[in-house]
Amino acid sequence: MEEDSLQKYFENFTSCLVALSGGRDSAAVLKLAVEFLGKENVFAATCVNFNVFLYEIENARRIADYFKVPWIPFYTNQSHEFLKNPKDKCYYCKKEVLKTLTVIKDKYGLDIIFDGTNTDDLKDYRPGMKALHEYSVRSPLLENNFGKKFAAEETSFLQKIGVHFTVESCAATRIMEQEITLDLLRKIELTENSLRYRYPTIRIRVLKNKIKVEFKNKISLTKNDKEIIREKINKYFDVPIITIQS
Repeated sequence: MEEDSLQKYFENFTSCLVALSGGRDSAAVLKLAVEFLGKENVFAATCVNFNVFLYEIENARRIADYFKVPWIPFYTNQSHEFLKNPKDKCYYCKKEVLKTLTVIKDKYGLDIIFDGTNTDDLKDYRPGMKALHEYSVRSPLLENNFGKKFAAEETSFLQKIGVHFTVESCAATRIMEQEITLDLLRKIELTENSLRYRYPTIRIRVLKNKIKVEFKNKISLTKNDKEIIREKINKYFDVPIITIQS
């Protein structure tokens, strides 16, 4: 039944550009697009701005290579509104990304832009979704009532080519009480890179005078674990307070 529904859905399109973030959801969309439209009708593009984790960019490259579709990395302008770090910064970021994706889509004569938005995303505050409507982006998972569980099932086999899905949110979301700068983004990247594979889903939240360590999934930490985390943070940040939420 799922396959029949997806077949009918994809019959509305002849070609597409997949906004491939390097996370599970957009990887699942790329897989479906290749299956139902054929790899010759599918392109993938990935934003490689400094707020995107390097491991996710590498994920995207490997995923596109696995499915044998053209992969286009691109930069965007980071708007003044985004760098000011308002609550709805994701909208300003997404708007610039989609503006560039639209240029790429038109350049190659593709039918539509697909992204990885799914039913689970509706549970969170996601101001970037407004931009999806403004640029007529389609979301195959959401429109077919699929969530993250479906995406995880569809992409689990990618581990065999060295793709590891972990954080799936950009570094700018870690900066809580100040403007977004390249220096802060790089420090967050380096710190999380040094801890990510030992402590999956770790998130380094940067506040004005302290670092708050969180985990998307509950984790049990020993005293030694906390010492290791503090040591790595102190390598890149000079802050008086570090709190670790396990």
